Amino acid sequence: MEIKIHTRNVHLGEEREALIRQKFEKLTNFAHRISDESSEIRVDLAHEESRKNEDAYVCTLTLFVPQDTLRAESRSGSLETAVDEVIEKIKGPIEHYKDKTHHISERK
Repeated sequence: MEIKIHTRNVHLGEEREALIRQKFEKLTNFAHRISDESSEIRVDLAHEESRKNEDAYVCTLTLFVPQDTLRAESRSGSLETAVDEVIEKIKGPIEHYKDKTHHISERK
């Protein structure tokens, strides 16, 4: 599994990027096919001007897995909170994908 982090108007230091990367690596615990070499995680982090300060940071997660693409987005006042929220949001689609692939493999 490859994790690609893209930023826009956000500067990540090495330690901060390593921490974010570590959080996304934990997603592989939810389904074995996510940790497959053909899977890819794309994380887009952005800071946008907004009327509300609690919506300034945007974290978009796109998970490319075999035969599907899963997406989640979160907005928050801090980058870390946005990352944590997007991880919580993607857990539901991962479970759905896991169930779907499990049922397909049972039919074979």
